[in-house]
Amino acid sequence: MELYQLKTFVVVAEEEHLTRASVRLHTSQPTVSAHIKALEEELETRLFIRTPKGMRLTEAGERLRNKAKEVLQAARELTLEARNMGDELVGDLSIGLNTDAEYLRIVPLLNSLGEEHPKITMQIQQRASTSVQDAILNGVLDCGFIFGEPRHPDIHSVKLKDTQFFVAVPDIWKDRIPGGLEALADLPWIMDPSDNPLQKLTDPFFRARNIKLPIQLEVDGDEVIRVLVAAGKGVSFLRKNEVEAANRIGQTVHSIPFDELFIDVRFVWLKRRDQDPVMQAVIDHVKKSWDIK
Repeated sequence: MELYQLKTFVVVAEEEHLTRASVRLHTSQPTVSAHIKALEEELETRLFIRTPKGMRLTEAGERLRNKAKEVLQAARELTLEARNMGDELVGDLSIGLNTDAEYLRIVPLLNSLGEEHPKITMQIQQRASTSVQDAILNGVLDCGFIFGEPRHPDIHSVKLKDTQFFVAVPDIWKDRIPGGLEALADLPWIMDPSDNPLQKLTDPFFRARNIKLPIQLEVDGDEVIRVLVAAGKGVSFLRKNEVEAANRIGQTVHSIPFDELFIDVRFVWLKRRDQDPVMQAVIDHVKKSWDIK
């Protein structure tokens, strides 16, 4: 049994699809199939049921998936421990970004980390806040940025900043702004998915004003929302830097502040990685890039 076979097994279980798994593993679909077949033959156990929609774990596969994750994590920790016995920290960490890299100060982070620990490399993925947390729990990511509090006790975090959002109104509807939120309520609103932390901030915001939005467009992705607002397709919630970016790519976008529209931006990682020296180095440099003592 090879570690690469276990990794393929775990990724196919997560993606439930051979093609998507092959993309994540940077290999071909036949290679992924061959890994799974070899593992099933060695274990003398069927791990997946092939269906028209993809790959579904068998009962045995469900039970063995967690064991496979534990083996992969143990192997990774052994490798890191051996590497870090030397004078320099060595390791690869995957990090999830829940919004644009500029706002999260990724360039200062990479510059600072690279100067002090040149043998630590970062692999960057763009994900929503909820997806970042799920990926950390599943071992797909090592750490990342989120809005709001962590949803799981096994995830540790450090608060970086209180982030303010504004009601962003395209210029075509600027005449409605003096009428307040009520005058904007019947316009198209572009909202984040219901499991997004920002949505949990905005729902009570509307309830407190007895406003029910009649027209909503659900969009998962800050950049897409920004582009749509800039194009005059709807009203939404944007940070100040996003309003400024929208003004550069489309018509004028006006921002309206409200006291309730603040949410934490946090850096998160798995609790059991607290003593990992590579993780601690990254945490220290995240704090440094955000001027946190």
